[in-house]
Amino acid sequence: MGLSVSSPTQDQVIREAMKIEVDGERLFSSVQCTWNLLEQRPGPALQAAHDAGWDIVIKEGMANGRVLRNPIIIEYSAKLSCEPDQLALACILAQPFEPHVLSGAVTPEQLTSNWKAQQISDQLRSEPVLLNELLEACVMKSEDYWAERSALAWN
Repeated sequence: MGLSVSSPTQDQVIREAMKIEVDGERLFSSVQCTWNLLEQRPGPALQAAHDAGWDIVIKEGMANGRVLRNPIIIEYSAKLSCEPDQLALACILAQPFEPHVLSGAVTPEQLTSNWKAQQISDQLRSEPVLLNELLEACVMKSEDYWAERSALAWN
């Protein structure tokens, strides 16, 4: 069984869920979580879940489109000769908690572009200084991320 989390405290929810047992067995074995270049807070909790054998599924890898407009991501994408969506997904795929990533693609063109993220993630794994530089340059406080997200116009 899995759980899906979304909030500025999703890391705490994951840690609490890891404690739940039924008849001596952990209740959950997977988690779907928001993690992206802007919202990185749940990373340590996701690593702990991965280390405990959980499957990790990442949603909102594009931060509802916000990463695609982020000047830092645009700049690094140009340096790496890739598209912002590819870089955003590659940074997720390069995480040590070995996530599965929901791309959010809604067109064949987006899906084709997203697919190229795997190649870029291999490059980022081989250049951890570059990956860490990018992560540090993009991260937001979780509270700010979720406040901004809740103010988005949803259609």
